[in-house]
Amino acid sequence: MLGRALEDVRDLGMHRSIALQVTLGSSVMMIMGANLVYPVLPVIAQSLAVPEGQIGLVLTAFTLPAVFLAPVTGALTDLRGRRVVLVGGLLIYGVAGLSIALVDTLPWLLALRVAQGVGYAAVMPLVVVLIGDAFPDPRQQTTAQGVKVVFDRMTLLALPAAAGVLGAIAWQWPFVIYGAALPLALAAARWLPEPAMERRPNAPSYLKEVARAAVRVRSLVIFSMSSLRFFVELSFFIYVPLFALNVLDVPVVRGGLLFTVFAVGSIATAGAVGPLAARFERMPLVVGAFVVQAAALLGASVASSVWVLGLAMLVFGLANGVISPVQKSLLTLSVPLELRGGYVSADRLAQSVAKSIAPLVAGLVVALAGIAVMFQVMAGVVGAWALGVIVLDRLGLLRSDAAAVAAPLAGPFAD
Repeated sequence: MLGRALEDVRDLGMHRSIALQVTLGSSVMMIMGANLVYPVLPVIAQSLAVPEGQIGLVLTAFTLPAVFLAPVTGALTDLRGRRVVLVGGLLIYGVAGLSIALVDTLPWLLALRVAQGVGYAAVMPLVVVLIGDAFPDPRQQTTAQGVKVVFDRMTLLALPAAAGVLGAIAWQWPFVIYGAALPLALAAARWLPEPAMERRPNAPSYLKEVARAAVRVRSLVIFSMSSLRFFVELSFFIYVPLFALNVLDVPVVRGGLLFTVFAVGSIATAGAVGPLAARFERMPLVVGAFVVQAAALLGASVASSVWVLGLAMLVFGLANGVISPVQKSLLTLSVPLELRGGYVSADRLAQSVAKSIAPLVAGLVVALAGIAVMFQVMAGVVGAWALGVIVLDRLGLLRSDAAAVAAPLAGPFAD
C-alpha cells in the first residue's frame, strides 16, 4: 500500500504545479494562525502586563471573525472568483500578522489579530475548495486532501520549537513568520487559475441553490463529520494533559509529547489515504475511522500508564488521518463547482459551532463525573453518531441525497 500511496502522491504533479504549491502553502500559513501563538502567550502576558485571565483574547480575537465571515467569503469565491478572494485574504493575513511585530500594546495586538482573522476566514475554507477544483477525480482529490493534512501536521510538529526560539528573543519575532503570506499572495495572483464554470450564478438563485444542497440529509451527515471530529478532538485534547498529570502522574513535558504521537499517527494514514479510499467507499471509511476513535477514547479512559495513553493517542491520530481528508473530498464532490465555496463554508460554520461548545460540554461532564468518564461519554457520542449514519443508509436517505445533488451513485452509502 505504501508504494501505491507514493505513486498516487507523485501523480498529483505537486513538484511542477505552482498553483498546488500555493494552495498547500496557504493551508500551512492558516494552521500557523493560532498554533504559532500558543508557545509565546506567556511571554506576551509578561511583556505587555496582561492578566492571565485575559491572555486568551489573543486567540479569541483571531478565531471570532471566521464565525461570522465564513459564509460571506465562501459565497464570494463562487460569485466573484477564487483568485481575488485568496489573494485578498493572504494579503490581509500577512500584512496584519507582520504588523504585530511593530506594536507593543495589547489593544493594537488584538486589533491586528482580528484583521488576521478576517484573512483566515477568507483563505481556510478556500483551500479545501481549490483542491476540489484542481482534482475532479475522486481518488486524486482524496490523495491531495491527504497531502494537505500531512503538511498541516508536519507544521504543527515544527511550530513549538520555532516559536519558542523566536519568542525567547522578543515576543514579536514569531509574528514575522506571517509575512510569508505576502509572496504567496503574489504567486496566487500570477499562477492560480480560475476554474472553468458552466455559469457564474447570480446572488439570489445562488443562495437558494446552496441552501437547498446544504439541507439534504447526505449533506448534513457530511457536515456532521467535521463537527463531530472537532467536538471530540477538542474535548479530548483539552483534558489529555490533565489526565496524564493528575491521574498517571506524568510530568507536563512528557505529557506534551502525547500530541507528537497523535501527529505522527495522523501523518501516517493521511499520506496513504488515496489507496484506502480506492479500496473502500468513502462514507463507510469515515464511519469506521470514527469507531476506531471511539475505541481509542475508551482505551484512554482506562489507561494505567503513559504508554497505554500514548497508544490511545496514536490510534486516535491514525483515525484522524483518514477522517480529515476523506470528509473534505466527500464535501467537495457533493456539489458542482459553482456552489462549492458556499457549501464548504456552511461546513466551516458548523465546525465553528462545534469548537465553541466543545470546551463547555466537556468541562461540564468533567465537573460532574471526572475526566475518564468524559472520555467515555465522547466515545458514546461517536458510537451513537455512527449508528445513526448506518440507519440513515439502510433507509436509503443517503443514496437519494447523493443522486439529487450530483450524478446517480450506486452501492452502500451511495459513494
